[in-house]
Amino acid sequence: MLQAARVVQEPSSSTTVYDELPRAFPRRSADTATVAQLMRQQLDIANPGSDAEALRLLRQIFPGAPLAMRVAALADRRAE
Repeated sequence: MLQAARVVQEPSSSTTVYDELPRAFPRRSADTATVAQLMRQQLDIANPGSDAEALRLLRQIFPGAPLAMRVAALADRRAE
């Protein structure tokens, strides 16, 4: 037997519980140089066997980073 359910959501006020709580660690924007350095460190630790494997690893660890940044980190590591 199927039953229908209806969900009614009342409009909330402009502030939420999360807005009232103090932030212990405020979010800061990612510094490009710092992210590139972290990428190179991860590649040094993982020591991937190929460039494709390295890019796949970086995509898994840094999903929000653009491809150009991942390629630049790989190129910087290879130049060392």
